Amino acid sequence: MNQHIQTFEDISQFANILKSAFNTVNDIFYIMEFKNNEFYYYFANQAGRGHLDYEKDMAGKTFHEVLPKEKADFLTRQYLKCVRQKKIVTYSDEVIVDQQKYIKESVLTPFTYKDQFFIVSVVRDVSEYTRKIIELNHIKESIETNQERLSSIIHNNDDVILTLDQDGYILDSNSACMNIFGYSQLEIVGLSIAKFFNNDHLDLLFENLKIALQKEQVQFDTYIYNKNGSEVHIQLKLIPLTIKGKVSGVYGIARDITKTKLEIEKLQKSNNQLNSFLNHNADPIYITNLEGKIEFVNDAFVEMFGFHKEDVIQKYNKIIPDWLVEDTKALYQVAKSGKSLKDHHLIRQKENGELLDISVTFSPIYNDSSDEVTGIASIARDITNYKKRELTILQENQDLKLLWKYSTDAIVMFNQLGEIIKVNPMFTNIFLFEEHELNSLSDIYLDFQKNQFQKLIRILQEENDCLQFETKRMKKGGEVVDVLATYRKVENGETFAIATYKDITKEKQIYKELSNSEEKYRKVLDSSPEPLIIHNGETITYLNKAALKLAKAKKVCFIKGKPLLNFVHPSNRENVIERLKRSKESQFVTEPSIEKFVTLDGETIHAEISTAAFQEHGQNYNIVMLRDVTQKLRADNSLKESEERFRIIAENTKSIIKILTPTGKVTYCSPSIEEILGIPVWNEIGKFISSNIHFEDFPLFESSMEECMKSGKTIALELRHIHRDGYAIWLKSHITPILNEQREVEKVILISNDITELKQKESTLTQMAFYDYLTNLPNRRLFYKQLEQAMLTTDKTGKVSALMVVDCDKFKIINDTLGHDVGDEVIKEFANRLKLSLRNKDTISRIGGDEFTVVTPEMNSIEEVSYVAERLLKKMSEPIYIQGHEINLTASIGIAVYTPNSYSMDELFRKADKSLYSSKELGGNIFTLD
Repeated sequence: MNQHIQTFEDISQFANILKSAFNTVNDIFYIMEFKNNEFYYYFANQAGRGHLDYEKDMAGKTFHEVLPKEKADFLTRQYLKCVRQKKIVTYSDEVIVDQQKYIKESVLTPFTYKDQFFIVSVVRDVSEYTRKIIELNHIKESIETNQERLSSIIHNNDDVILTLDQDGYILDSNSACMNIFGYSQLEIVGLSIAKFFNNDHLDLLFENLKIALQKEQVQFDTYIYNKNGSEVHIQLKLIPLTIKGKVSGVYGIARDITKTKLEIEKLQKSNNQLNSFLNHNADPIYITNLEGKIEFVNDAFVEMFGFHKEDVIQKYNKIIPDWLVEDTKALYQVAKSGKSLKDHHLIRQKENGELLDISVTFSPIYNDSSDEVTGIASIARDITNYKKRELTILQENQDLKLLWKYSTDAIVMFNQLGEIIKVNPMFTNIFLFEEHELNSLSDIYLDFQKNQFQKLIRILQEENDCLQFETKRMKKGGEVVDVLATYRKVENGETFAIATYKDITKEKQIYKELSNSEEKYRKVLDSSPEPLIIHNGETITYLNKAALKLAKAKKVCFIKGKPLLNFVHPSNRENVIERLKRSKESQFVTEPSIEKFVTLDGETIHAEISTAAFQEHGQNYNIVMLRDVTQKLRADNSLKESEERFRIIAENTKSIIKILTPTGKVTYCSPSIEEILGIPVWNEIGKFISSNIHFEDFPLFESSMEECMKSGKTIALELRHIHRDGYAIWLKSHITPILNEQREVEKVILISNDITELKQKESTLTQMAFYDYLTNLPNRRLFYKQLEQAMLTTDKTGKVSALMVVDCDKFKIINDTLGHDVGDEVIKEFANRLKLSLRNKDTISRIGGDEFTVVTPEMNSIEEVSYVAERLLKKMSEPIYIQGHEINLTASIGIAVYTPNSYSMDELFRKADKSLYSSKELGGNIFTLD
């Protein structure tokens, strides 16, 4: 060793000084000489010699003479890398001392002296630092997962959630805003919520906004206008947004109540209809309370019995003869118990004492909020003149009545107008409607089926065949049932047709539940991100997509049906076989454990598994849940990078990485900020993070930082930042607080990525989905929505809407003679002239080639529609000048007019196309209105 040190002294006059200094430091220090493709020890300080535990003289020794072969081979590879690259090389390895694992980092520095090549090696213990980095990463992953769950609750909510500033401008929204407001999240940000309100409702909006800004929650019903112009009734809740005790804005939660409001209006209409039915019914109707006093009589009652209303209201029933009072009480008692009594033949007296034979139906009246009977409604009919005739009919139709009464299907007779003539008892049992409660057979149709009923009447009028199909009908109270409906035309007197309904709700429900159960079972398993397999103790009977991927198989058939043990690593087979024996117990469930498996291509993987047993069709099965932990184990067993390597990664990543103080001051920034925002690193250090955030997005950032500091959890958000040249860049940022042992925020890490291009692509995709690429007009998809809206407006206001199909005359000749480029310019000019000739509320669409459609809603008359068509033809006939060519162009127009509830959308299109064909047949340059 002394001889070697002497040689080293020849290299430098400072050798003795360096030797003394290196022997005093705790870090391990070696000097190696490289010659003849081999490395020789020149010098090792005291810590280095103790580390190798080599008692002999090391000078001139090689790695293989001092170290075990595996260790020597590893060091030789690292040192050769330093020789070839002629630059500093850093590597890490694992050392076990006294059965404890340590992580050592080595830095190799090459240098030459007098044609001799040397390498200086410094070795440090980084075990504790690596452990802290691992813990930090685990904490970060957990924070990010929790934040994604919270974000999902907001963004997947069916209600619209808005963030408003103090002036009512929208700062943020979830994706549900498209359903109510018609705007995407990007479009709605920056708009005032007042934009969506009618002027008459602005005072209500700002009054409630003011209340919310005073730290009080407020809720009210109103209506807004969708982007497409439709009216949407909403329930709006305003919640104060408080930061540090100060209200900085408002959360708005909007729920669409349009359908609910329509249902209330429908109930009001039904109530009006019921009152009209009672007051204008030709049959006498009277209502008594439980004491037997009359509370209501209609005009027919007064006319039939001769009593004035003031003579009978709040008095005992005067039309009951004295000798029939007790019998009537018995009938009332039955009705009080909740039973209806239909068509009871009774004798009643008029005011002048004349006796009448009448038929009375007694029906209990229930309290709205309970099943308690509060009164009895009676409907009377004078049957004096029909009694003999009724006895004759009863004799002739006895068999028919038995069938009618005891049929298991609901039977109803109706006339050509669809008005109900008669229903059997099973009809009431199924639909809960009494015969007198229905005006038309369409009363049991669902709202969207009303138009279908008129079509059904027309089919029965034209055809004699029996119609039978499965459909849905509505019970009294709104419950929907599945039925097998049969319609047959009979044309017997007033009766036009007979309908029968067989209730198949239970059968459909059982089928649906079975289908849903199977579908849910399949979807849950297939969509699970965790690999799942099912086996019967010997073979695999099912595996989901995640398990297929884990096994590295392209098709299910490569795995399904194969023995389970084929995929178990030999070292684990005994444990698996033992577990399979125990798995036959019905309540068998295993604790999670890590085992080795073999993929289809022979690769060994580690997976954390849990097993549960279940039975199906008498057969025992096990469902095994796997989680691939191969990479995790490798990561746990591998060495973590040092702080210097972390800095190298940060400085070479495309993401902007910043480290902030709890107050938001930047203490570190990665160089990528200059590439993305044009800001030098030196200009960012020491500044507050808010210095380059877009002013409109700053409130969102401020509130997010506040939440992050308060919750200690990672928050993700998308913000606009200002480039050094002045334009905006979209960045998606993750804010992660770093906590000390006291759970206080020590610093904050901000990682941001440029998503500007993604935002632009989202906008482009929206444009492509709804607009024609050549003319930038709405395409067929958007046009259908606008036509449907125009038809709904006509149904509501009564003003007509017109559908025009416009075709460019002789466009094919222009395309063939002058070329497609000129043809494209003609189409553009044609579209532009259409736009200049119409109102702002009119809709123009290109649906293909030279064919356009125009929707003109809310027209006052058909004459006004004709005037618009004449104006279009005049504008189209003006010469067009393109690339030196004068082109004389004309158009043909087919028009169909829509009045309230007149046609379906398909029928309207067919009429417009038929009119266009007529215009073409007449030579073009003309419009035809059907």
